Amino acid sequence: MRRRRRVNPTPSGTYTEWWWPPTPDGYRSFEHVLVPEIDPGADTTYFWAHQFRLVGGEGGYIGLQTKGNRADGSLGKMAIFSVWNAVGAEGPGVLPFANEGSGWSARIPYQWVAARPYRLRVWTPAAGWWVAAVLDTVTGEEAEIGRIRVPEEWDGLGTWSVMWTEYYGGPLSRCADMAYSRVVFETPTADGGVGPADSRSHIGAGTCENSRIETLAVGVRHEMGLVDTGPVDMGPVGEI
Repeated sequence: MRRRRRVNPTPSGTYTEWWWPPTPDGYRSFEHVLVPEIDPGADTTYFWAHQFRLVGGEGGYIGLQTKGNRADGSLGKMAIFSVWNAVGAEGPGVLPFANEGSGWSARIPYQWVAARPYRLRVWTPAAGWWVAAVLDTVTGEEAEIGRIRVPEEWDGLGTWSVMWTEYYGGPLSRCADMAYSRVVFETPTADGGVGPADSRSHIGAGTCENSRIETLAVGVRHEMGLVDTGPVDMGPVGEI
């Protein structure tokens, strides 16, 4: 008698896509506010990101992580900015990457605080260069994550982007083993105020049915690791 092989459950990521009005050469900047409404814990592995494409080139992303692999080899809260097929980078924590494609990444330790809004932005100061920064809206302090160089023939930001929550930990024994993550992605803007023309949210193809996306007046709320214990207390941050 053949024994069945156990299949581990897989997380279901959350995604919100945005479509921007057409522009010939692309946009010069994107920015958005991210609110990690709770802290899932120091040993959890969540990534809250905004991914984009560059006209005539590849794409990249900017975001915050709970337990990231920092450039100095340590693990912990981190801000990250990466571009596929980039040709170089400058900053306090830059390194090439070769997993899920190749390119350059800028990573800095960043002790984000639960329930605090952070403004993340990416922009081009000159042809062939892209810069990313994160602003603590409570303290007013902005930290540059890094600068990434791309082929000069690449142009501006394209008319599509996507925000997502990823659980990047090891294999799960049960879906209930996932820590609870809840974040608000506010509606992004381009070039200092251009809003998206359309958006669509969806849950990824994992087997765990403990993810949810809620549309808000200010953007969207992404949740993963939900436990069916009754109504979730959203707290005052839901009114931002």
